[in-house]
Amino acid sequence: MGNGSDSINTHGGMPYLFQKTKEQWLEDGEAHYQVKRYEEALEAYMHALLLDPSAAAVYNRKGFALLKLRRNEEAFDAFSKARDGWEFQIHLHPTDAEAYTGKGLALHGLNRSLEALMAFEHALKLDPWHAAAYDGIGLVLSASGHDKEALDAFERAILRAPTHATYYVDKGSALVKLKRYAEALGPAERAIQLAPGYAEAYSVKAHSLRKLKCYADALGVYEKLLALNPNLEQAWMNKAEVLKHLGRSKEAQQAYATVRRLAQRRWIGW
Repeated sequence: MGNGSDSINTHGGMPYLFQKTKEQWLEDGEAHYQVKRYEEALEAYMHALLLDPSAAAVYNRKGFALLKLRRNEEAFDAFSKARDGWEFQIHLHPTDAEAYTGKGLALHGLNRSLEALMAFEHALKLDPWHAAAYDGIGLVLSASGHDKEALDAFERAILRAPTHATYYVDKGSALVKLKRYAEALGPAERAIQLAPGYAEAYSVKAHSLRKLKCYADALGVYEKLLALNPNLEQAWMNKAEVLKHLGRSKEAQQAYATVRRLAQRRWIGW
């Protein structure tokens, strides 16, 4: 995928596309996204959009996948389409809190922070228990460097949806940015309990343990993370650093070699 093309692999053409519904392609995309397989997630989102070109929520997901792949211009286009789609939804259903939250996420992707916050606030006026709007506020505040305020927003999201793993990960990430590593472990662990395949939860937990110098525990978490996705360069790099701290130099060198192989493969792909 790394050539910037919008083409997708249909594995045999249009009949393959129709083997699944839009919702199933979206679920596939989310499953890939959770384990940081962003190329595969992007392909699934694009299949979903072929089936429903007006799906604003999928354009948001496509935009975030493209940001992870550092394809920022394409992400801008996806978020612009998402914004337009949500605005049409709002025109049809002006009391739909979800539409305002979706618009807020699109505006966040477009780096229009103030407008994004206004959209989330409007969603909360319509539905004060709309957890995703609080999470969106937290994302915008965190991206703007206001992590203490973001933490409060994430906690409000959790209060309204206590079984939503993403909100715990976002809370843990905010605590990491505040260097409150011991506190970050709790939400990361809760996210893992709720969604055992959620790679970012393992990343937050492992990073926190490493910062707390709990190297043996961190190593175990990195190994679980790499079992979910063995192609994560940063996880291999961090694992190598942990192995060095544990005095396991030979294994650390092997991990560094894996980092080099993955980096070389990535550059060839680009």
